[in-house]
Amino acid sequence: MNTSHETPTPTESARVTESGSRVHRFTPGEAGTWSGVAVRQYKPAAEHHRGVSRAVLAGEGGERMGFQVRYFEIAPGGYSTLERHEHEHVVVVLRGSGRVRLGETWHDVGGHDAVYVAPDEVHQFVNAGEGPFGFLCIVDAERDRPVPVGR
Repeated sequence: MNTSHETPTPTESARVTESGSRVHRFTPGEAGTWSGVAVRQYKPAAEHHRGVSRAVLAGEGGERMGFQVRYFEIAPGGYSTLERHEHEHVVVVLRGSGRVRLGETWHDVGGHDAVYVAPDEVHQFVNAGEGPFGFLCIVDAERDRPVPVGR
């Protein structure tokens, strides 16, 4: 087992066993990335969000689990869509600082803070710092589509 806290080199990739287990090595940089994990746009370009990327770390590669672990990163000045949906999710901040709107109230969040977003709660994440704001989002693999909320 590798218990080193050293930053792995970017050439290390996911290690896959016959049963499908794998390790994705984090590569620090402008946008947080992991080996073997595609970084995608958050959603198609629109005015209701800006500067958000996402990467699915688990739950989209043939795993049998009923949830996904996703990493979102919001660039300085960026924000996610103000939205609501029936499914719940949990966000854990890994990098930078931000603000989250839950209902009508804004909350400052930073490294290692956890946010539970209840079903049908209006919510939005905003980068409040000068560097990237990155967080894990754990959500049901099968879920309803978000509904944007008017500003």
